Amino acid sequence: MTTSYSHLKSSGDPNKTENSALTMTNPTSYQDAMSRADAIHWKRACAEELEEFIRQNLFSTVDKLTGQKVVGCNWVFKTKLDEDGQIEQYKARLVTQGFSQISGVNFDVTFALVTRYQMLQTLLGLANRYKWHIHQMDVKLAFLNGELENEIYMKILPGADAKEGQVWLLHKALYGLKQASREWYLLGNHSEAITLKLSG
Repeated sequence: MTTSYSHLKSSGDPNKTENSALTMTNPTSYQDAMSRADAIHWKRACAEELEEFIRQNLFSTVDKLTGQKVVGCNWVFKTKLDEDGQIEQYKARLVTQGFSQISGVNFDVTFALVTRYQMLQTLLGLANRYKWHIHQMDVKLAFLNGELENEIYMKILPGADAKEGQVWLLHKALYGLKQASREWYLLGNHSEAITLKLSG
């Protein structure tokens, strides 16, 4: 089964940015983003997000079965501004409506360890005392690396030309899922890692 997303790809000059009063406020929905003067930039941001989903093999398009529990999803739009207040980047992220998940059906355990602020202070103190080199990194779209243990079906994203009755079967975690943080944690990594190296 195929679902078309080709219309999400933008046309025209993606580098041309118009900083009008409208573009300075973030869209509240896909329809809102596509009705704006800067729609070409939002469309491009959506296409980039979807291309990453496809590259990561995040989903399969399947027919919805009778009685199947399906979670919703929504686009979240945000502009990144530079030091002069000009739009530097248009960002679009698809998030699930995790509040519609049901315990024991499409999620079980959600617990995931996080770094305590006191531990971070201790590490920074040791780094300063022993002249260690501190390196910080960020993993782009970190949650998309987490493999799902539960079978989760999601409504196809707003703006896609999907056939009636089709849904996404998720293979990997997506932002908004109740177990997304845990699946990322189980990989043994962290979205923000600090490594300490002895200098010299």
